[in-house]
Amino acid sequence: MLSEAHRGKAERLEKTIAKLSDAADYETIVEACHTAAVHHIAVLCEIRRRKHLDTHKGLARFLDENGLTNLAVLFRDLEGLRTVKYYGGHGDGKSAKEAKRILAEIKQHVS
Repeated sequence: MLSEAHRGKAERLEKTIAKLSDAADYETIVEACHTAAVHHIAVLCEIRRRKHLDTHKGLARFLDENGLTNLAVLFRDLEGLRTVKYYGGHGDGKSAKEAKRILAEIKQHVS
């Protein structure tokens, strides 16, 4: 997939996230933030390294191996949130807010 397609998918996901409620829709928000992050990271990797992964599996390691350690840390944080908070519950909206915060930090690297 080309960078513009990745960017478009991330932007569509973010529009969906904006329509949702943190407390009521936290599972969807966390998943959508995770997926949007994968697409934003693909754009950044394509720009900076001329290569990217089209999957989240191994993405943090790929980022580390390509000198993008700050992004690897953020992505690991998002993956950890996805695993612990999403699958563990916490319907109070905190996990959704944290996922959106991490996504915003990842986006700052792309801009």
